[in-house]
Amino acid sequence: MRILLISPYLDITSLSTRQLSSYLKAGGHSVKQIFLPDLESMIENGVDFVECYPNEVIEQVAELADGFHLLGMSLMTNYFIKMTHLTRGIKERIDIPVVWGGIHPTVAPEECLDIADYVCVGEGEATLQELADSLQKGIRPAHVKNIWFRDEQGECRNPVREPISDLDTIPFPDYDIEDQYVLVGKKVLPLSEDILKEMVRGRIHFTEPHHLIYETMWTRGCPHHCAYCINNYYRVLYSGFNVVRRRSVDNLIEEIKSIRERFPWFNRINFMDDDFASASNEQLMHFRDRYKKEINCPFYALLSVLSSREEKMSILFDAGLRRTQIGIQSLSPSTNRMYRRDFFNRKKLLSLAGTVNRVFPPEFCPTYDVILENPWERLDDRLLTLRGVLELPRPFVLQLYTLTFYPGTELFHKAIDDGIISGTDASYLKENHDKDFNYLNILFIMVNKRIPNCIIRFLSWKPIPAIMESIPIRWFLSIFTPLYRILKKRGVCRAQRKRFGWFISEYSDK
Repeated sequence: MRILLISPYLDITSLSTRQLSSYLKAGGHSVKQIFLPDLESMIENGVDFVECYPNEVIEQVAELADGFHLLGMSLMTNYFIKMTHLTRGIKERIDIPVVWGGIHPTVAPEECLDIADYVCVGEGEATLQELADSLQKGIRPAHVKNIWFRDEQGECRNPVREPISDLDTIPFPDYDIEDQYVLVGKKVLPLSEDILKEMVRGRIHFTEPHHLIYETMWTRGCPHHCAYCINNYYRVLYSGFNVVRRRSVDNLIEEIKSIRERFPWFNRINFMDDDFASASNEQLMHFRDRYKKEINCPFYALLSVLSSREEKMSILFDAGLRRTQIGIQSLSPSTNRMYRRDFFNRKKLLSLAGTVNRVFPPEFCPTYDVILENPWERLDDRLLTLRGVLELPRPFVLQLYTLTFYPGTELFHKAIDDGIISGTDASYLKENHDKDFNYLNILFIMVNKRIPNCIIRFLSWKPIPAIMESIPIRWFLSIFTPLYRILKKRGVCRAQRKRFGWFISEYSDK
């Protein structure tokens, strides 16, 4: 069967789509991939999911899809509207069955079934393989676990299959660029090594022009189940199954070696695991020994306060860890109970920060995540987080998020029950860095601007924020939120134009 897979994300390493492709090819199917990073939308809007693809792009995708037997699309919640428009546009032009998979189809399959012919709930490798085999044989896929569909015989909601336990059985991500296309500007072009190289250059965590980043994962699943996160939903979906699974070190190293043999210019690795250090010390030492000997390039990994003891951090630094991101989210006990992060507190954060200072060189700059604009938090809760952050040794960067209610998560349902949001559409176009202009947010931003801590401490002396967060002043400051967002958007768009403007111009003419 001829299968076409589409990924809409800016990151064309697109691990899930590439693994699906390699799995299907190993199963005997012919697969091509189209990557549709909307760079023009980034330049115009600062985000890539608020505008739908123009008709000329849809025409090109439909032309490429003509003659294929199945079209697969991956999407997260923010891309629902954009991918709905793309799917309908393609189906208006050609007759092709469409299967949707990814996070949003997993948490909201009923909604997605109104758009796609088939919806994959959960992991997709074995599911898509069985679906393709059934369609090729003309068999109704009523036996294919994870698949929902409707036909003349009615609606079929198949049960969830057990997640893949042995991740080593999944082939390495498909980088056969001869079978791949990419959107550059308004043109869908054959993917070339030059385009791939430009798209992975200095884009996240490693931001210098000479940083060429390969992304992969050692694990699937997260040992935590924070109430705002999709992993909270997976714990329920896969109840009774082991959701945290880890590849062998040998398999991981062989993947990176194989991609660097083909593209030796990859010189940075981003491990996108939810908690890279959740491995045992023995596993980390085995990883260190092979990685240093056979890969030996700097890497990024996301860490957790629960797993990042000094011995583990020392092993990872010795292996090549040079960028990391650690979730604070909140230092309020009541908020952390709500988030299902009771394990986290100020004392553990400061202990972790001290470990980072001891293990890494003085110039090492970790990124700490903080969630703002939680409607259930009181002023005291937010001040606890701010004052804890001010105790962290510099350098560091705060990544400031606003609380986003993603469908399927525990906080999404709580927000609906409490009347904070009215339905799923509240989450579709939310950019989770899009902050309001208010006093507490300004103080957190000042931390990133390296304003002296003594000034921020004074400005956070409770009587001052109590006045500044009062209803009249909060309302007055909110008047400036649109202007603040416009200025922020202009800055992002300017940076994106500088980064990709020449690239679009050069390759769109080819």
